Amino acid sequence: MKIGCGLALLALSCSSSAPTASPTSSALPPGVVARSGTELVGASTVARIAERRGVSLHAASDLAVSDAVLAVGARERLPPGTVRSIERAANARAILELLARDVQALAPPTLAELEEVRSERWVVLDRPDAVRTTHAVVLNDDPARAPAARLVAEKLGVALMSVTTGPELVRIAQAFPAEGFEIRAEALPFVTPDGRTFVRSDVGLTASPGGFDPAFAKAANAIAEVGQLGPITESSFGFHLILVEERLPGVSTPREELTTMLTPEVHTRRGSKLRRELLDKLRGSVPIQVERAADDLTARVKMTP
Repeated sequence: MKIGCGLALLALSCSSSAPTASPTSSALPPGVVARSGTELVGASTVARIAERRGVSLHAASDLAVSDAVLAVGARERLPPGTVRSIERAANARAILELLARDVQALAPPTLAELEEVRSERWVVLDRPDAVRTTHAVVLNDDPARAPAARLVAEKLGVALMSVTTGPELVRIAQAFPAEGFEIRAEALPFVTPDGRTFVRSDVGLTASPGGFDPAFAKAANAIAEVGQLGPITESSFGFHLILVEERLPGVSTPREELTTMLTPEVHTRRGSKLRRELLDKLRGSVPIQVERAADDLTARVKMTP
């Protein structure tokens, strides 16, 4: 089978009037349904195309033959290095597809796998009520000075008695006499009663690393109303005056819904694990050499649009 036209997908042009050869019938090796030059098209390849694309065997055969023709054209017209790169990428893709099928064939996700994903995505799947606050804290880590620090916090509480907004609290607290202590006033992210924190942005809610002092978290969530200043709360950092600026109701996803939602993520993680294991195994058995000046050589390559 000769190629009558260039490879359009590879930006190779030819005249639409170029002669096109018709396929000829001949005896081929067992299991082979067509041949284009040196490219053989196997019956199993045709069957696989028909199954994946949902087309007839005849249509799948035409697709497979077209691929073979394009492959021959690539070898004839493209530089050898380009062809090798394409073949290398196709081989890598094929083995990754095999891994994907292996993952799909594995047993359903275990409770432990589902719990691992759920715990990482708790902020959108299984979140308790939370509050966003602004606070002022009289910092103190010396037990002997705790009474004096609390007295400063009490005086500050009087000054903040009518405050209902975070910026107002920060402004007053930052100008308040600290009497030898440091007063820190700032807006804080959402916090749950158990101290977990998260932020809201244009992409939604995102869990924050670390967490808040348990005493602070519990006291903040115990404040009933938005715009309300709570009583003085002692934590490991000092004495806090906490203003609630927003309450966010929690969410709870039923177990059966979690299984449906998280199964694709579990499969993805299984696939990544299998891929890492395969790469580690292949790296141990396939010699790999890297040119010492590889970065230098790569930097000198001129990229053309």
